[in-house]
Amino acid sequence: MTKKQKQALAGIVIFCLLALALYGIWRVNRPEATEGMKTVTVEVVHSDGTQKEFAYTTDLDNLEALLTQEGLISGSDSAYGLFVDTVDGETADYAKDNGWWRLTCGGEDAQTGASGVMLEDGGVYGWVYTVG
Repeated sequence: MTKKQKQALAGIVIFCLLALALYGIWRVNRPEATEGMKTVTVEVVHSDGTQKEFAYTTDLDNLEALLTQEGLISGSDSAYGLFVDTVDGETADYAKDNGWWRLTCGGEDAQTGASGVMLEDGGVYGWVYTVG
């Protein structure tokens, strides 16, 4: 085996080990849905400041699946999942007022879109009309 072949093989081995380590980290830290029935709360803050609260009991695992099924959110498909532009009948128009819907989980900004949010029993999720 030549020196270049050994270097290439070593590079492949290192790449595979790194990929395996990153996969392991992802598996440990990825959000998981609570199995079975869950009760969740969704809080909506509209552009005029009015607030509504919705309570759902479901066996679904995913926030997007629940809220589209219930008709609370809608939008268009994108490379990153559902791009939510309408919540509780109010459509955000970024071209008009720089408005958009901000998703929160437990009072903190969500780290993913609705399609990536796994439901937890007792979870509180929010949609806040945000300008700017």
